[in-house]
Amino acid sequence: MNDQENAAADAFFTHVFWLDGWFAYDQDDILHFADQGQRTIFDALTTLDWKEPVVIAQLDALHERFGARLLKVIELVMAENTRRDWAEIARRETSHMIDDLIRLLWEPGRGKGFEYTVEAREDGVQMHCTYCPYAELGKRINGTKWLYHLLCGADPYIVEGFNPAMGFRRTKTLMEGHECCDHFYFMKE
Repeated sequence: MNDQENAAADAFFTHVFWLDGWFAYDQDDILHFADQGQRTIFDALTTLDWKEPVVIAQLDALHERFGARLLKVIELVMAENTRRDWAEIARRETSHMIDDLIRLLWEPGRGKGFEYTVEAREDGVQMHCTYCPYAELGKRINGTKWLYHLLCGADPYIVEGFNPAMGFRRTKTLMEGHECCDHFYFMKE
């Protein structure tokens, strides 16, 4: 590997370090597959090297093999793990309001390069993220499509896990080529 490839590998794993644990055989306690086909796809995902950017080519090959069913299994894994992890975070917190979620989810990102604005509205909080290190990483490793599913796909489940009474809406993402990610958080009635 040359220096540029080493840097890309380091950047990839720094950003997605948890995926290696989420796509592992010991996840049976939270994953409920609809059929043996989903289990077969998950088993294939557990063989990937999640610590290296080569996983993008591996995902492309699995997508060729399994088609849209692969995305459904990835969504299942992301949903169940994200809900569980954010429910655990919520258990350690005394308050579970929108401001608390922003403090826990977004504020640490400023130090990692995220750029965003937060606008309190009468019906919720509108955020506009105009720079995301994940989106930049996706471009560098030609993996935007996969990082969208593996990272952005978790956003609604973060909210569900943290506070089921909270809602989430998004119509744009940097990963999809928009000028921003427009996360909107609100309390359900």
